[in-house]
Amino acid sequence: MALPNELTEALDDLLEGNIAFKEININAKEISKKYRENNNDGSRLVTRKEEAVSYALSRMPATYESVSDCLEKIFEKNNFNISSTLDVGAGTGAATWALYNFFDEKTYTCYEREDEMISIGKRLMEKSKLIQYTEWKKFDIINDSIEGTFDFIAVSYMINELPRDQIKSVVEKLWNATEKVLLIIEPGTPRGYANIKTIRNLLIKNGAKVIAPCPHEEECPLPENDWCQFSCRVQRSKIHKALKDGNAPYEDEKYSYIAFSKQECLNTDNRILRHPIINKGYSEYKVCSKDGINNIKLSKKDGDVYKIAKKKSSGDSLNI
Repeated sequence: MALPNELTEALDDLLEGNIAFKEININAKEISKKYRENNNDGSRLVTRKEEAVSYALSRMPATYESVSDCLEKIFEKNNFNISSTLDVGAGTGAATWALYNFFDEKTYTCYEREDEMISIGKRLMEKSKLIQYTEWKKFDIINDSIEGTFDFIAVSYMINELPRDQIKSVVEKLWNATEKVLLIIEPGTPRGYANIKTIRNLLIKNGAKVIAPCPHEEECPLPENDWCQFSCRVQRSKIHKALKDGNAPYEDEKYSYIAFSKQECLNTDNRILRHPIINKGYSEYKVCSKDGINNIKLSKKDGDVYKIAKKKSSGDSLNI
């Protein structure tokens, strides 16, 4: 799913300021290194305007795509009638853009700790109707209280920035402020998935219903040396290609996620965990199901089921 034209144009406009592209490129690489080396120690990773601009240009497309991907999975079988959303650790607002594209004219709130991120986030929304429906607030998830409750709360790539001893209390704070759905996205790495697994165990004990990706609420059946990750394709703009030092028109963003509901919900029978193996005349799928991890093989003799399954990819449901 491509970025909205309004957001693409707004990102292009960021380059018309006084920041040289060379500096943006350097900042983007330094920020990427900070995030890779971050070890749940609570460090501030983006504080200067130049860093916020670089972050927006380099990271917003991938965050937008991963949130959009998760929304498709959450609402595949459910309609939660969402009227208000909260984006916690909003950065420059990528998740809120994805929420707006999905829900249209609702009430959006962005909580963000860094002033420069808020400033750039507001600037990116100025030429879009989204600005009319969005409230930005300076907010520290550890020290500040969430005011009121929200139908849908999105937390993208933030839990991995928290001190480890604060994750439990932060997640409980988020859950208490959730009216209907809580979505948490982390990097698709062993450590990112470890955070997701910790959150999953905690909130299931608190009565949360898992919407996706899991088809059940039992103990995760993956072995300790394995992890659950999915990917979405990110279309690269000319600027994005330059920042990534590549000519490919796209890149694949790997992420782990978990979505919870406070009400009864429907989920899939089987979730594809790895890219399907497509052979001549048959295909193979590693799936997570209500009875554990299974390997499913489909062939031409399975008719329409086989044809439909061939179009599926990692992260999709495989209802057979």
